[in-house]
Amino acid sequence: MLDAHRLASASEYPLGIVKGTPILLSDKGELDEWLVLYFTSCPKFTSLDLLSRRTYALEIAMWCGFLGRQADPLMWLEATEDDFIDYKIRRTDHHQFADTVAGSTWNKAVFALRDLYDWAVSRKIPIGPNGPSIESNPVPGGRGATRVPGGRANEVLVRQERDRWIVPGTYRLWRDVGLRGRGIERVGPNQWRTAGEDKSCRVRNSLRNTVFTDFVYSTGLRVQEAGSLLLAELPTEGVIEAKLPAAIAKYSKARMWYSAPTVSRTLSTYVKVGRAAAVRRAIREGRYDAIDDIIWVTEVRRARKGTFEVVQDDGVVMSLNTMKSATRRRLFWLRDGRPEPMALWLNEGGTPYHHESWIGVFDAANDRLWAAVEATGGAATDELTVTPHSLRFSFALALTVRLHQRLDAMHGWNEDVAYGDGTRYDEVFRTVKDVLGHKSVETTRNTYLPRVQRLRFDRLFGSLNAGTTIRDMVSSFAQELSEIRDLTGDGA
Repeated sequence: MLDAHRLASASEYPLGIVKGTPILLSDKGELDEWLVLYFTSCPKFTSLDLLSRRTYALEIAMWCGFLGRQADPLMWLEATEDDFIDYKIRRTDHHQFADTVAGSTWNKAVFALRDLYDWAVSRKIPIGPNGPSIESNPVPGGRGATRVPGGRANEVLVRQERDRWIVPGTYRLWRDVGLRGRGIERVGPNQWRTAGEDKSCRVRNSLRNTVFTDFVYSTGLRVQEAGSLLLAELPTEGVIEAKLPAAIAKYSKARMWYSAPTVSRTLSTYVKVGRAAAVRRAIREGRYDAIDDIIWVTEVRRARKGTFEVVQDDGVVMSLNTMKSATRRRLFWLRDGRPEPMALWLNEGGTPYHHESWIGVFDAANDRLWAAVEATGGAATDELTVTPHSLRFSFALALTVRLHQRLDAMHGWNEDVAYGDGTRYDEVFRTVKDVLGHKSVETTRNTYLPRVQRLRFDRLFGSLNAGTTIRDMVSSFAQELSEIRDLTGDGA
């Protein structure tokens, strides 16, 4: 009986299981073979990024713990829809329980459990050693409007777990208040702006954190992709593109990524100021001397097709294109006669910053902005939930609109031409697909076409002049689509 909810530690991993794969253990150290199979072989689960896999696994563990603590303990395969409804009440009814969760957190549990049971039903997994196969999913299908006896599967009056599209002005508000600790003032209904320093707010690593979020917002890279880069892999001065190694790219497929000159200058400031200070601090405190598994690199050289390889001090050559994030954090070299990590992003102590740790930075910034908004009379609907995916999607939407506009100008299309089914913009979606690293162009088209198509053609392009910026375009979107967030009113 899996009656606890904890992930296995590194020392508890079963043989043959790849480190980092979520594995759940009971208080007695027991494994559930079907959950192990799900975590290691279900394509829908294994295709998630590491942080999402961990989040889903913890939600499944909470569910197993709930079932195991019943007066008549149940295995997860024995659960019914009534059990799910009881669980929903236990986790979301704040009138009865003090330790309930927000609707967005509850929705993550719904998604995690629904996917698990869909997989179990498709595999016809038996209920017990000699029992019949599971035949139905105890988690009701559908979204917020789906009613189940005694409750709903999803909370209906909450946004999704993240805000997917954020206008530039609102991003800067989030960044300056949440990451820099600036003050805030309300300037109208559902509108705020920064207002000087908030002396009561103490933030750490503000330069590094703001440079990272600016970087993601301007390149569309995923958090693992951006967070695993090495200094040597950044574009050289005057170059706007670089190769993203396959080992840190989703689907293990290398691709090009693009960096505007302004982004390169911002990165350079971080490297020369914030990062350099962290390295000096580490050397002064002897932090690098205490690391046992350092891989010392004596040379970095360009390999085939734009990727790099490194030469260790013992002469061994390693390809960066196939090097995973964990190994990358072990790479060190000498720069200006001083030892330092090759990793781009460092913590305060000067050691490599794990890419999964960025989620905590985003969560803290969300909490800080919400506290400021709430203190000025903001309503629950004004809460902003920014994630690395939010910044990535916002970049992609702006890129999609800009490419639409350019293609429009090339062919002389104007507001008198109906938008149509979007097939004439296939070139746009193929380009965005390549930049984002989507698996197929259909994914890109299905994500962004509805948002573009739902707006009037002249709203998108006809009223825009040559000086219209991406900021203007995405801000105009926010006036039409509630899913695109704008807390500043004009996007500026």
